[in-house]
Amino acid sequence: MKLMILLIRKAHGTLLIAMQLFGIPNDIFGIILALITSLLWNIAPIIQKEALAEMEEIDVKNPLKQTRKLFSKPRWVIGFVMALLGGLTYMLATNLAGIVVIQPLMNVGLIALVFFSNRRLGEKIDLPAAIGIVLMILTPVFIAFGGVTEPMMFTDFTGILLFSATMLIGIGLMASGTSRIAILWAPITSLFQALASQFTQWFTLELFGAVDIIQGFINALLPLILLGVFTAIAAIYTVSIGLQRNPASRFNAITGTVSMFAVVLGGIMIFGQIITNIPFYSIGLAFGIIGVVLLSKYQD
Repeated sequence: MKLMILLIRKAHGTLLIAMQLFGIPNDIFGIILALITSLLWNIAPIIQKEALAEMEEIDVKNPLKQTRKLFSKPRWVIGFVMALLGGLTYMLATNLAGIVVIQPLMNVGLIALVFFSNRRLGEKIDLPAAIGIVLMILTPVFIAFGGVTEPMMFTDFTGILLFSATMLIGIGLMASGTSRIAILWAPITSLFQALASQFTQWFTLELFGAVDIIQGFINALLPLILLGVFTAIAAIYTVSIGLQRNPASRFNAITGTVSMFAVVLGGIMIFGQIITNIPFYSIGLAFGIIGVVLLSKYQD
């Protein structure tokens, strides 16, 4: 674990040097990394869904057995590795720009979903999907001009405890209805992702904010464990169950939209991020939501 944190800090230091050499602002480089993350996180489910289509129905019982089944499928593993790489770029992006900037960009990767559906399945891109693609391309431009302040480390745990409790209560309420309404796995996955995102932000602030690497490691240990737990639940179980029971395009669109609102709320409530140019940010957010709705109608 210590070696992993050393590698993360090394990658972060290399990025900072590169940004200084080319004169790239933190938020712009964070947006670039966010777009890379979004592509990885939207291509991975397509690959995983192909593997899930060959498997028996997955459920939440006997998680170790279910995990072995998933990791026995090479295509699923390839998608999982892509998701992990996306996790690294997401972590670096949140440190550079903050989750209020980064999270609305996670749906831009739906463009890749439409592209691969067209290339691999021969489906025609209709007018709503084309409009959705244009809106998703414009989203990061307006978000970048939103002037969102950098995240600040919280001084008490009230905000993050309240946020976590709200997310877990929401998950518990929806879990009871998944047997009748399969699409509920999408917002459940979203709330787990939102929890992982908040702990990722906490982890990066503690790790990169400390001058001494040992102290940074100690401070970042608790959020690292928590982000690992919630990421594993979302990336291994709920996303696999949800993809197996729902079309990937609709599942990804709903997951991304709910997660976006939950994460933005957490960034403002917990880490004190402020939107200084609300009109631009609002337009970007609106474009992202409309784009998601249009692309969610493009079935795979």
